[in-house]
Amino acid sequence: MSEERNLTGRWTGVYFYPVDPELNPDDDLPPTPFTAELRDGGGHVTGTTLEPDVFGAPDAPPIPATLEGSRLDGQLTFTKFPNGGGQVHSIDYIGSISGDGNSVSGQWIIHGEWSGTFRMQRKVAPVSASRKVETALRT
Repeated sequence: MSEERNLTGRWTGVYFYPVDPELNPDDDLPPTPFTAELRDGGGHVTGTTLEPDVFGAPDAPPIPATLEGSRLDGQLTFTKFPNGGGQVHSIDYIGSISGDGNSVSGQWIIHGEWSGTFRMQRKVAPVSASRKVETALRT
């Protein structure tokens, strides 16, 4: 088995809504972008997310959420707890972690209602930026 990759860091992603006869009959709900800050302590993953309120008014504030889950055997599982946008449900995510640990793709589930897919990528600093930070820290 390959070495497990720590997932701590900043991530960007998008999730997709499925076609649904009641909730999305015309398949017109847009892909929803999000940002995430993850903290991975030995496989226990916590963090926060922020996403636009696609169901709210055009000037609706973004929806923050907390998350808690785990990383094990190349899988990331977590539950997201939104705090806004009229959302009163939690959302479960399960995804496969890429070999380099910089992307995750999988499924989100609102139990008893619906599910869809998601993907997210780690925001990796360019090597030149990392070297500038290292140099600044040494001086």
